[in-house]
Amino acid sequence: MRAYVMTGYGKVADVVRLVERPEPVVEPDDVLCEIAGSALNPIDLKIIEGDMKRVERYEFPQTIGFDASGTVRAVGKNVRALKPGDAVFVRASRNTIGTFAERIALPQSFFALKPAKLSYQEAASLPLVALTTVQGLIDRAHARAGQRILIHAGSGGVGSFAIQFAKAKGLHVTTTTSSRNADFVRALGADVVIAYDKQDYLSEPGAYDIVFDTLGGRYTLDAFKVTRRGGSVVSIAGPPDRDFADQIGASLLVRTVIPFLSWRVFAASRATGVHYYRFLTESNGAQLAEVAQLVDQGSIKPVIDQVFSFENLKDAFARLESGRARGKIVLKGPNPF
Repeated sequence: MRAYVMTGYGKVADVVRLVERPEPVVEPDDVLCEIAGSALNPIDLKIIEGDMKRVERYEFPQTIGFDASGTVRAVGKNVRALKPGDAVFVRASRNTIGTFAERIALPQSFFALKPAKLSYQEAASLPLVALTTVQGLIDRAHARAGQRILIHAGSGGVGSFAIQFAKAKGLHVTTTTSSRNADFVRALGADVVIAYDKQDYLSEPGAYDIVFDTLGGRYTLDAFKVTRRGGSVVSIAGPPDRDFADQIGASLLVRTVIPFLSWRVFAASRATGVHYYRFLTESNGAQLAEVAQLVDQGSIKPVIDQVFSFENLKDAFARLESGRARGKIVLKGPNPF
């Protein structure tokens, strides 16, 4: 079958190739999916460029891609919840990546039935951003109705989903974005929009229960200035938290380094009484099934910036690298249904 691989660490143009690969092996707990759509994520770039080497090391050539939607073609002998012909969506794990391909075999626990209202390409845009949001806001920050949340970069892939999810859960949502995207994020449900090119969010009324930091850098530390005592800063781009090493099964060296990387956020957390979470998303079909329900109820709609043909993955990555995407960038499967 055809699949995209990286031949080493480096720039996409230099190390990503479309090649012929052996057909996936379906283990007893696996589901074989014919891929109709997949989606790009910033973590794909980080993996290709070698920024994730301390978290997960790969042998080359390595297939790439986390998100997919498609049709079940075969199931392992232990699989009962899914059957051939089912329309599904899925997020691969860090050690099973490979959705920029014709087919992929993954554990049944990673899959959920595709939202009935969505096309395969629309469904493919959701898994990673959905799981990142659910695992950050619900599993860690324990978000609940009535709380106030600040979501950075509301027009991006994670932000555009997080706004809708937070509103569906009854939170009051403030988001930052450029002035040209202000109306767009309001249409997603944001209660308050702060245009960063005209306003300084640090000078706006704060006291948020949760800050969802999708940017990292100075935004991670600044989040503690606007979060109430007892609240939570949830980051997908900041330095590691104290549980990060256990999550990735880190070596002794990495465990030794983390306190030096994270001492500023640890100090800010202690000084302000604000919880800090920095985690990596895990595959979870049960959580995707809950998201599918919200989609079919009309509470969440996918936000897609652009759809590229399977042969134009490098152009899709160029769009991702531009930083101008509004929502997700999607790749059609080689045989879209």
